[in-house]
Amino acid sequence: MSTIDLMLLGALMRKPMNAYELKKDMERKSVQNWIKISSPSIYKNFLKLYERGYADAEVVREGEMPEKTVYSINDKGRGYFFSLMDRYSADPGQIYINFCAFIANLENVDRETGLRMLGNLREHLDGAKERSRVTLESRSDVPLPGSAVIELYARMFETFCGWAEDFMARYAENTKSG
Repeated sequence: MSTIDLMLLGALMRKPMNAYELKKDMERKSVQNWIKISSPSIYKNFLKLYERGYADAEVVREGEMPEKTVYSINDKGRGYFFSLMDRYSADPGQIYINFCAFIANLENVDRETGLRMLGNLREHLDGAKERSRVTLESRSDVPLPGSAVIELYARMFETFCGWAEDFMARYAENTKSG
């Protein structure tokens, strides 16, 4: 079970499409900004879903264009989609934040280095917050669920920025030279 499967099946719930159209749909919605997903994983997982019987395929040709395989979700795929929806609504999962390992090891660097690194963290968090805000304001084409996720990330980064500022002040106070 994976969030990628859920996103791919969800796209097929809306309409049948080929792998390239699915990749473009994910890019248009900026899915890679909030789920760990890449173009190769889209193609790989899409093929796995088909091989496991969650989607049907039809080879079509439009005019002089080359043939393409269009996939559609089937009953087994719908069942899997709803089981994933139930799973992730009941267990949203653990949030792992990479910078926690950095924070846990601040005691292993000198005060000046720690403050510099905390400044870097704060700057990067602020940049992520700003990028999320700009995306929300500039991407009116993102459907409500996608914009809700982007808003969630913007709020998380805003919280992280406030926390980083507070922590940096406490760190500076607690690591003063003697």
